[in-house]
Amino acid sequence: KVTGTTPSQTTSAQSVAGSVPLKATDSLANNVGSTEATSAQIEQATTATEVNPGDWAYQTLKGLQAKYNCSNNTSTGDRVLSREEFATSLNGCVQSMEQLVARRRKPVKKKRRATPAPSVVTPPPTPEIAPPPEPILPPAPVAPPAPVEPEVSQQDLDQVKQLVQSFSTELQGLDTRLQALDAKITEVKDKSFSTTTKLKGEAIFAISGLAGGPSDATRTTIFSDRVRLNFNSSFTGKDSLLVRLQSRNSNSFGGSATTSAAKTNQARLGFEGSDENNTTLGRLQYKLPLSDQTNVFVEAVGSELNDNYETFNPEHQSAGTGSISRFGRFSSIYRLNNEGAGFGVEQKLSPNLGLVLSYSVPRVATPGVGGTAPETVNSPTQGNGLFNGSNTLFSQLTLKPSDNLKLGLAYARTYNSTGTGVSGNNGTNFANNPFSSAAGAGNRPTTADHYSLLASTNLSPNLILSGWGGYTQARRQDAAGKADIWEYALTLAAKDFGGKGNTLGFVAGMQPKLTSNSGDTAARVDAVSGLNFEAFYKYKVSDNLSITPGLLLLTNPENKSGPAEYLGTIRTTFTF
Repeated sequence: KVTGTTPSQTTSAQSVAGSVPLKATDSLANNVGSTEATSAQIEQATTATEVNPGDWAYQTLKGLQAKYNCSNNTSTGDRVLSREEFATSLNGCVQSMEQLVARRRKPVKKKRRATPAPSVVTPPPTPEIAPPPEPILPPAPVAPPAPVEPEVSQQDLDQVKQLVQSFSTELQGLDTRLQALDAKITEVKDKSFSTTTKLKGEAIFAISGLAGGPSDATRTTIFSDRVRLNFNSSFTGKDSLLVRLQSRNSNSFGGSATTSAAKTNQARLGFEGSDENNTTLGRLQYKLPLSDQTNVFVEAVGSELNDNYETFNPEHQSAGTGSISRFGRFSSIYRLNNEGAGFGVEQKLSPNLGLVLSYSVPRVATPGVGGTAPETVNSPTQGNGLFNGSNTLFSQLTLKPSDNLKLGLAYARTYNSTGTGVSGNNGTNFANNPFSSAAGAGNRPTTADHYSLLASTNLSPNLILSGWGGYTQARRQDAAGKADIWEYALTLAAKDFGGKGNTLGFVAGMQPKLTSNSGDTAARVDAVSGLNFEAFYKYKVSDNLSITPGLLLLTNPENKSGPAEYLGTIRTTFTF
């Protein structure tokens, strides 16, 4: 590494030699033997392809480094150097000697001529009074002497001139490289996006197809996309303002059991969502670290618990590179805020123990339609706002007993003014809307307590086993009614399978299932158990491109006895 930039290394050395008529009192004789190189030595230094520790040039430069303390970052050490490496070290020593000469040549200030003092009339002498004896004080501490800088001798300058002449080609090349580096740095600064903001993007293209299932299911193939541009800004170096612009056109195979293509809510891809490719503000979040142990999150839109907190499913959780299904990414408890608005605190209690508290206002789905209404947190009308409408209170305790094991206990208390999305829009229609007896029958205000046990362990450096189990107890608020909902899953990820950066993943489990119900909706219960099986393989083409084929198998779709349903996709993900 070259410290500093000089217009011409040869000119610099010559200026040092020609402008300093100093005493030749302290040469390099004590360090390197002869102070004057022979013509043979100079010829050998000029023509050699590398510089060995026993060469004249090597020993001469090593002596200069020791005498003038110019070995920082440019030390030759005791190894064979290329001519370019030697020129870099020589350049550092030339600069150090230049600085020393400059300090020695500071102008001397002229002394002012003394002005004679005016004559003073001497008063008559006064009687002498003996002064009191002075107290004996300890001697004052003596400051250590300032370090004495060596003088640059003429013999040393002559040796520098000989070295510069022998390595003039490499020094000129070094100067050229420095100028090119300066030009590149200037170009990067001129073209940089922002000094406070970094852009990170992701684009997903997918071909997906549905087959099997009930006789009225739609066998179809679609081509869809999702694009996200994340602008991450920091104003203190530790805080983070995230602004996400999103454009997507990936319609769902799932949804209503009467109107969707799959005739079940369980057939949903992990990256789905459609704005007809209109660009929208997908997320607005500010993260402020109050200390090394405390982080505060404030989100105005696009709040997602899985983006902020541990989900215990590391290789499956990403929509772009993880599981292809919505259910296989993580527990449904992380879906309850439904991209709304809110705030949260993450507290690290110890190196192995963490606590999360979060409050959010979710988006509220329209009953009987399956769509999504605008979030209600910004509306001052009755039944809306930050505290008067639907809300989610979430907490999580994370325990890390060892480097290879993580355990979690999550709890959420929710109120939904319409009674929809009770299971985070995963699982069956009954599990998400337990108390509406018919589509469009009206709102069924519902409260629910959600519990989830989670774990993830590294069976080996490249093999990760994760899983979760969840229970929800929902209660109807406008009439008598109580419902129990269960879910579980087990996932396995093999990292670097078949190549560096590749991942082979599996998911097996049961999506949220309504097992019991009471009140006037007692018949609204999932009759049989349908299972979710998934396999995917993420193939890393490059650092910015991956291709993931995957297959989702649903037995007894919508938890009704019937033929299995298959959902396959080939997902291509670009990151930049």
